[in-house]
Amino acid sequence: METNVQGNLTGLLKRITGHEAFRPGQEEVIRSVLAGRDTIAVLPTGAGKTLCYRLPVHLTGGTVLIVSPLLSLMEDQAARMKSEGEKSVAALNSFLTPAERSFILQNLGSYRYIFTSPEMLLQRHVSARLKELRIAYIVADEAHCISQWGFDFRPDYLRLREWLEGLETRPPVMALTATASARTIEDIEDYLMMDHPAKLIYPPDRPNIALRIIRPGGRQEKTEWILREVPASPAPGILYVQSRKRAEELSEMLRARGTSAAAFHAGMEKEDRMLVQQQYLNGELDWICATNAFGMGIDKPDVRHVIHDQLPSSAAQYIQEIGRAGRDGNQSLATLLYGEQDGETAMFIALDSLPDPVSIRFLAERMREGGTPAHAGEEAGLSETALRVADYWIGTDGAEGAALRMEALAAEKRGEISAMVRFAEGEGCIRERLLALFGARPAGKTAQCCSSCGLRLDEMPAAGRQAQRAPVLNGWKERINLLFNVPPL
Repeated sequence: METNVQGNLTGLLKRITGHEAFRPGQEEVIRSVLAGRDTIAVLPTGAGKTLCYRLPVHLTGGTVLIVSPLLSLMEDQAARMKSEGEKSVAALNSFLTPAERSFILQNLGSYRYIFTSPEMLLQRHVSARLKELRIAYIVADEAHCISQWGFDFRPDYLRLREWLEGLETRPPVMALTATASARTIEDIEDYLMMDHPAKLIYPPDRPNIALRIIRPGGRQEKTEWILREVPASPAPGILYVQSRKRAEELSEMLRARGTSAAAFHAGMEKEDRMLVQQQYLNGELDWICATNAFGMGIDKPDVRHVIHDQLPSSAAQYIQEIGRAGRDGNQSLATLLYGEQDGETAMFIALDSLPDPVSIRFLAERMREGGTPAHAGEEAGLSETALRVADYWIGTDGAEGAALRMEALAAEKRGEISAMVRFAEGEGCIRERLLALFGARPAGKTAQCCSSCGLRLDEMPAAGRQAQRAPVLNGWKERINLLFNVPPL
């Protein structure tokens, strides 16, 4: 790429987005991609990672292939780009009808941006059509999901390597994430077959998010604190909880007290999850009570408060989730409710999602005997996540290799949770303790730093409540009944 073309990036930025200047890290990532380098970019939440893959193709020509781990995230990003003037965008996923999918595949070469999932890439006819395109570069979004050590480990995402191996000529690959440990970065580089990638890693500090740790005595005291404080808290907000049942219970109790709230978790129907997410993005809900199924890639700029009802299982998860707040740059708050038993609870939940060596060997034996993974997993008592993990690694490493890998992964998770317990129980500046888990320090002192340094909650912004604007509708069926004046049962 000629120097004068690269030097005109600011002009291109203004023409495409209307912005006068890049945010920290954006221009460096874009220049790396334009130079044809594989690139790993770790930028804080709210740093504008989408622009890093949106802009370069205007200079390179061709098509950008964006591989995303979540369908809702993919749909949200594609819709947002279209609303901002990028009309040549397609989302190739399982939400499409056969006719819609056929139309997109027939016209694939006319799109500048194509969003898809790892599973879709491995479908033979889709893979064949994509390989016919001139792909300028490939983007692995939320790339921490690639890593077996990541807090949101998804074996399906690892299959991206299988597709890359089948390319005759591989274009540059860009991996984007908000947080990644050194080990996760190694995994990303390995699984994406990167060739001496540029590693542009920026500290995860978000100075506009004040940090607070509160020590209730137990679950009941946490519930009482939530019901007392949330209605008076800055909103919109997100309340992260450990279980689906807890999300439902707290959302119901908050609604009973006049707070516009809804639950969000993986056990809900897909249409209901999408509806709740859209209500929240539209300002029809003040609070979401959610498991960690909610939030990845959600771009709601005015989230003012993120509360954790439980101890996150890793520092990376915590940084990701509190980073949903304050994406507009305005003052926001993150509160961790920490009880003495939270470390043990987090350990149990984290390890329960992993298959143990005995289950791995049992599963492998049953499958050798001709049983299906689903039936064998049910016999072994494995959760859906544990079965997916076990099935992938048995196929990759064999039963003994998979068993050893799970033992190592369990040890890693124990270490991450122990680090979070030390963080929650420590003394001194909370921001310094959190950033130290990433080998970083605050860039400077902020007026609203943390509860250890002193907070002035009366100076926190209080966003206007939207509860009176629209009714809280928890499901698509309820909306249809309202539309046709069907009385509730």
